[in-house]
Amino acid sequence: MNKNIIWSFLFVLTVVIAYSASSQEKSAFTQTDSLRKELNTKKGSDKIATQLELALRIMETEKPESQELANSALSAAKTAKNKNLEMRAYFVLGRVYDVMNNKDFAEAYYDTALTIVAVSGDNWYKGEILLRKGVITYNRRDEIHALEYFNASLQACRLSNNFKIMGSSYSMMGTIFRVNGLYDRAIEYIVNSKLNYEKAGFSEGNAWSAYILGRIYSDLKLPQKALEYFQEALEIYTKMASVDGNQNGVAICYEQIGLLKLESGNFKEAHKYIDNTLKIYTANKSEYGLSNSQKNLGMIEYSMGNYELAENYLNESLRIKNKVGDVLSLPTIYEYLGLCLIGKGQIDEGFKSLNRGLDLAIANNQTKIQLNIYLKLTEVYLSINDLENAIGSQKKQIEIQDLILSGAANIKIEQLQAIYELDRQNGQIIELEKQNEINSLIIKQQRISQLIMIFGIVVAFLVSISIYWFAHQIRNKNLQLKETNAAKDKFFAIIAHDLRGPTGNLAVFLEYLNETFNDHSPAELKKILLTLYKSAESVSVLLENLLIWAQSQLNKIEFNPTELKLTDVIQNSIKGLKQSADNKQIDIRFELNDEIFVLADPNMAQTIVRNLLSNAIKFTPRGGSVIIKTDVNNMNNANISITDNGVGIAKSSLSKIFDLSNTHHTTGTEDEQSTGLGLILVKDFIEKNKGTITIDSEKDKGTVVSFTLPATTT
Repeated sequence: MNKNIIWSFLFVLTVVIAYSASSQEKSAFTQTDSLRKELNTKKGSDKIATQLELALRIMETEKPESQELANSALSAAKTAKNKNLEMRAYFVLGRVYDVMNNKDFAEAYYDTALTIVAVSGDNWYKGEILLRKGVITYNRRDEIHALEYFNASLQACRLSNNFKIMGSSYSMMGTIFRVNGLYDRAIEYIVNSKLNYEKAGFSEGNAWSAYILGRIYSDLKLPQKALEYFQEALEIYTKMASVDGNQNGVAICYEQIGLLKLESGNFKEAHKYIDNTLKIYTANKSEYGLSNSQKNLGMIEYSMGNYELAENYLNESLRIKNKVGDVLSLPTIYEYLGLCLIGKGQIDEGFKSLNRGLDLAIANNQTKIQLNIYLKLTEVYLSINDLENAIGSQKKQIEIQDLILSGAANIKIEQLQAIYELDRQNGQIIELEKQNEINSLIIKQQRISQLIMIFGIVVAFLVSISIYWFAHQIRNKNLQLKETNAAKDKFFAIIAHDLRGPTGNLAVFLEYLNETFNDHSPAELKKILLTLYKSAESVSVLLENLLIWAQSQLNKIEFNPTELKLTDVIQNSIKGLKQSADNKQIDIRFELNDEIFVLADPNMAQTIVRNLLSNAIKFTPRGGSVIIKTDVNNMNNANISITDNGVGIAKSSLSKIFDLSNTHHTTGTEDEQSTGLGLILVKDFIEKNKGTITIDSEKDKGTVVSFTLPATTT
C-alpha cells in the first residue's frame, strides 16, 4: 500500500483535533487564567508543578511563554533537588519543542527525562515519553524503531494503568500495520486501542479507533462491516458535537459513508451524505474539507452521467486543492475531469486530463490510482478502436499489478520479521508479568500463619487452576497462529507460481505484440486482443478465488447457513455458465429432485456448484455432456453428483487433487487455464457446511464429482 496514505490520515486527524481545541477554547481560557492566579499564591514544589501545568496548557498558543515557564520550573526543581519535578520539567520542555517542530531538541529533552525515570521507576510518565519518541521516530520514516518505542510504551502503561497513552500506542502500531497491508494485525491493535480508550473514558479516541476500523474494512472490500464502524464513530462524534460544537468528526464519518454508498451505486444516499459534509465544512470554513466535498460531489455527478455539473464541482475542488497545497488528491480530480470531457465527446482534452492525473500519481507513487487511470485509458482507447494504445495501457496495468503482487509496494521481509519479533517479545513480557504476579502471590501465601493453612492451600489450588487455564489458552493461541501462518504460506505459494507466472507471460507476449503491431491486420489484432482478454479474465477469476480462499482461511468470511432449495442453487449456477457450455456445444442434462432442501450458506453453496460445474465444462470436449443428479441418502444428507464424459483424471493424480503444494495442473480441452485452487476452495466450503466430497475418475473416460450437504425437512 502507498505510504503517502498515512499523511492524508494524519491531516484529517489534525483537522479534527485542531477544531476540537478551538471549540473548547473558552473553557481552556478559564483554566489557564486560574493557573496564572495560582502562581502568585503558591510556593516551593506546588509552584513548580503549577508552572509546568500552565506551560502545557499554553504551549500551542503562546510558545515563548510556555518555554520560559518550563525552563524556570527546571531551574527551580534542580535547586530543590526534586528529581520527580526535574523529570517532569524535561518532559514538558520536550513537548514544547515538539510543538515548535524542533524535533532534535524535543528528543534530547525526552531522553534526559527517560534517564531520570529509569531511576525513579515512574511508569506513568515513562509510557508517555516513549510514545512521544515513537511518534518522532515514525515521522522520520523509521518504522521498526518507532514500533519498538510504542511497544516499550505499552509495557510501562500496563504497569501504571495509563489507559489513554496505552490506547495511543496501540493506535500508532495499528496504523503502521495498516499502511503496510498487514490488516489482520492492524485490526487487532486498533481494537486494543479502542478498548483502552474506553477504559480511560476518552470518547474522541474511541471514536477515532472506530473510524480507522471502518477505513480498514473499507480497504478489505467489506462494506457492511465498514459501515457498522463508521456509524459507531458517527454516533460518538455526534454526541460530542452536541456538547462542544465540533462537527469535524461527524463530517469525516459522513464522507466515508457517502463513498460507501457511491461504490454500491446508491447515488441518492451518497449525495445526501456528501451534501452534509459540504454544509459542515462551509460552516467552519475548512478549505481542506470543502475541497474534498467538492471532489466527492463531482465523482457522484459523473457516475450519474451529469458531466457538466461534475466538471463544476471538480474544478472548484481543484482550485482549493492548489490553494492549500494538497497534491495527493490532484490525480483523482484530473482523472474524473478527463472522464467528464470524454463523456461529452471532447476526447483529446479528456486524454490530456487523464494523462496529467497519471503523471501526478506516478510522481506521488500512488500505485492504486495509477492502476485506475490505466484501466480507464484502456477502456477509452478500445472504444475509439485505438488498439495499439489500448495494448500499451493494458501492459502498464499488468506491470503495476505484478509489482503489487510481488510485494514490491509493501513492507520489506526484513521489516516484517522484525514486527513479528516485537510481537513475540511483547507476548513474552506479558507472560513474565503474569508469572511475577503468581510468584508474588506464592510468597504472600508462605507468610500465612498455621491457623489459616487450609485457606492457603485452597488459594494455592485456585492459583494452580489459573496457571493451567492460562497455559491452555496460550496453547490454543499458538495453534491458531500456526494455522494462520500456514494459510499465509499457501497464499504466497499460489501468488509465486500460479498467478505471477501467467501475468509475467502475458506481459512478455504483449511486449512482443507491441513490437510487431504493424505486421498484423486489424482482424488479426482483434483476434489476438480477444485471446489476451480471455487470458487476463482467467487470471482475474483466479485472483478472485484466491482472495475468497484467503479470507476464508483467516475467518474473514461470515458463515450464515439458511434453508435453501437445492434446485434453485443449481439452476442459478447453470445460468451463469450457460454461455460457456453453449460455446463448446456441451449438453447439460438434469435428474433433479425438486423436493430437496439443504441447510447451507447461500454464497458458499453457489460457489461450490459454480466451480464444480465450471470444471466439468472446462474438461469436457466439444459436443460432450454433463449430467447433474440430486437425491437424499439414509443419513439425511443431500447427495449432488456432477458427471462428465471428459478427459478424466489419472489415478496417480487423484490423491494430489486437493493438495495445494501440487504445482502441476491440466489445461482444459480448449486450452482453458486451471490452477486447482477452485477445487480447494470447494472442499473448504463443503466442510464448513458439514458436508463431504469424493471424486471418481478414469483417464479419457470422464469424471464423477459427488458431494453432500445437510438436508432439511420443510
